[in-house]
Amino acid sequence: MKKQFYTVGSVIVLLFAAFIFVVLPAMVGGAKQNKLPPFGSWNGKPILYEQGTDFSNAVTSYAEMLKMQGQEITDSSYFYIFNYAFNTTAMKMAYEEAVEETGWKPVPSAVNRAMLPYFYDETGKYSARLFKQVSDDEKRELNRQIKSNLTTQRYFDDMFGSAETVGKDALYGLKSSSKEIPFIQKMGSTVRTFKAVAFSTDNYPQEKVLAYGKEHSDLFVKYDFSVITVNDESTAKTVLDRLNKNEIVFTDAVTEYSIKNYTDAQGKINNAYNYQIKNLIADEDSFKAVCNLKSGETSQIVKTSTGYSIFKADSDAVSPDFADETVKSTVASYINTYERGLIEDYFTAIAKDFSAAALQKSFENACKDFKVEKIDIPEISLNYGNLAVLGTFPVDEIPELSSAATDENFLKTAFSLKQNELSEPVILGKNVVVLQLNEEKTGGTDEATALQTFPAEIKDFDQEAASSALFGSPKLKNNVMSVYFSNFMSNK
Repeated sequence: MKKQFYTVGSVIVLLFAAFIFVVLPAMVGGAKQNKLPPFGSWNGKPILYEQGTDFSNAVTSYAEMLKMQGQEITDSSYFYIFNYAFNTTAMKMAYEEAVEETGWKPVPSAVNRAMLPYFYDETGKYSARLFKQVSDDEKRELNRQIKSNLTTQRYFDDMFGSAETVGKDALYGLKSSSKEIPFIQKMGSTVRTFKAVAFSTDNYPQEKVLAYGKEHSDLFVKYDFSVITVNDESTAKTVLDRLNKNEIVFTDAVTEYSIKNYTDAQGKINNAYNYQIKNLIADEDSFKAVCNLKSGETSQIVKTSTGYSIFKADSDAVSPDFADETVKSTVASYINTYERGLIEDYFTAIAKDFSAAALQKSFENACKDFKVEKIDIPEISLNYGNLAVLGTFPVDEIPELSSAATDENFLKTAFSLKQNELSEPVILGKNVVVLQLNEEKTGGTDEATALQTFPAEIKDFDQEAASSALFGSPKLKNNVMSVYFSNFMSNK
């Protein structure tokens, strides 16, 4: 299953598609579901996976939709389905709550019209026979769900516009100024093309990595510790006292007392390099005392980032072997995490040399000299956030631009250049980039296309913003991951 199935923006798109299916499963008897804890809540109202609930129906609906598309439903698929169904349910609850606060209710005639299609025969006409075959309880449930769906639809139509129109305008929905589309059109009216090169920080030379490791070899000393960690100092004192009196052995104390925050089940420390242990122990004297433990020795009580710990050296520390691939990888990972500035400075210096060569010769000749590929950036506008209405950045074709649309320094640099001017090196994600303005011209979207496409794109943006606001609301509690994995995956 593709991850795109579960995205914030797409939840609204299929919100009402789910309603097409949601009633039908509720009218069919199914296996009794075990009582599960709430998967979360909206404004204090629990979201339950129980027969007939919107959440349960949405799970069934999305699973059916995938099956209809020919996709295989796996455990991984169901996790995304549950997430998607949860978001749909939470959104439905929020919208319904907002409408109910206004006092609006669907009129009986609208409910009846919405019910009719459920009793059409094969000719597409209402069938009294089919109506009579459905029990009164099922009719009441159908009536309830239709009222709920119409209430939610009322919010959606009022906020984002409806399919019904009066002339060219949507019958429902917030109205916008006639100057809105021309204003957005003007925002993207100037476009620029660039020549660029990108020096990837992934290519930091191995000899530089090894030189750093050897210069700071103490950081990569590896220890063999078992650790007992508890939440409070008084418990730690009790444990240490029992160890000192030989009332309990270390391994048993791990089992009986340790919360194992940074160890495996047997108490062996997970991250055993010097710099990793330094991250656990803030006090310098305590850190040195732990690192100086000899094989078989046990530390005093040490305050760590997660509580109070007692360390035991199971064997002596091992100095780093820089011919070992694991050690090389560890040093590279350390530099990337804690000393990334060294890598960026290295490639920034190369980028400056490239710029000097490009000024003296040409951009293309400098590319040959530095054995780097020239990147031709097609027309882009000053589009912070990569909004569709302004023409998105070609990140699929040029992955080096993947973070460009939200990098203010890159955009400021790119759109401040004069004709043929070379930029200073710009750090852009994992690359150091040099730009040269190739051309600036009038572009953007013509009026006819803007009038045709912008309203839908603006609506999509509004929906995305509404989704982000709702899913970031303190009213929403999402426990899908913990409940799903505790109650479904644990039995696999």
